[in-house]
Amino acid sequence: MPRTLLCLLFAVAAFSLVSCSQPAKEPCRNSEPVCRPLPSPPASMGRALYRRARKCGLPYSALIRAMRYLNAHCEEFANRRFLTIIDYTQPSTSKRLFLIDLCSCDIATLLVSHGKNSGELYATRFSNREDSLESPCGFFMTGPEYYGPHGASMVLYGLQKGVNDNSLSRKIVMHGAYYVSRDAIALNRRLHGVARLGLSEGCPAIPMQEAEPVIDRIKDGSLLYMYAGSAGR
Repeated sequence: MPRTLLCLLFAVAAFSLVSCSQPAKEPCRNSEPVCRPLPSPPASMGRALYRRARKCGLPYSALIRAMRYLNAHCEEFANRRFLTIIDYTQPSTSKRLFLIDLCSCDIATLLVSHGKNSGELYATRFSNREDSLESPCGFFMTGPEYYGPHGASMVLYGLQKGVNDNSLSRKIVMHGAYYVSRDAIALNRRLHGVARLGLSEGCPAIPMQEAEPVIDRIKDGSLLYMYAGSAGR
């Protein structure tokens, strides 16, 4: 597909996302979109987002799938400013969580864990089953923030039947964890001979010091996409 057409697709999709004015449906608590309508379609938005995604290592296929889903289901999301993509095709030593501000096209990257039965360095197995200890994959809506055993945490609602719709009952949430850090990678190298993050019970755990500010931005109705390449959806 020609690059000019790709840029146009991103620009149209991004504009329709931020200008959608329909209220969100349950389970979102907040009915007001975070990002207000723009006065005119930003012609440079698609190009800027594409360039920054490529620069920080976010696969085009993951980005375009997430943008298309968000564009098609715009009215269901209260928080339309932020889009989060976890690229589980990358090793856990990479900053494979991409937090995208769709108003500014800024992209922040973070470390993120996967489930202990999904693999060690790479996540290669994904599940919707109870007690599988594997990460789910697919599209999620972020829910409310709460404070639990891991401090600031956030509920996740799986949006795909048979793929991740058991995530709520499985208690798959985003939370902070001390085993998600560069120190944890070095420790696992010494103890297990594999430089990797610690492993969760399926939750996408992020660095403890980043949990509260990240959750505060993406909670209450934004799209989170756990991308698994050919291993998932």
